[in-house]
Amino acid sequence: MGLLADIAEAMRLAGVNILAISAYERDGGAKFLMVTSDNAKATEALADLGGDIREKSIRDRRHAEHAGALEVAARKIADAGSTSSTRMGRAGAADMATVVFKTADDEQAARLLA
Repeated sequence: MGLLADIAEAMRLAGVNILAISAYERDGGAKFLMVTSDNAKATEALADLGGDIREKSIRDRRHAEHAGALEVAARKIADAGSTSSTRMGRAGAADMATVVFKTADDEQAARLLA
């Protein structure tokens, strides 16, 4: 948990909000996927911690929270022949959910999920 605390501290000191985060161990190391309020500031703040920092475009989709809502969004992407390599949820209003997608074609995903 020390690395997570270090990352959170670096974001706080840089004035960057973490809007969504997924963290897990992989091959003896840690992998963090984050949606931030300012990617340029986040990249700069994290540089001192070392590691491989990459910025990728994403699409997020807010939808009413109900059974099957994620299925509808994921099915649209799948039926269009696109793949989604990253998915994570993030907090929202009590009656809304947000899912973050990183797809092979983010522009197409944005059109499909609009």
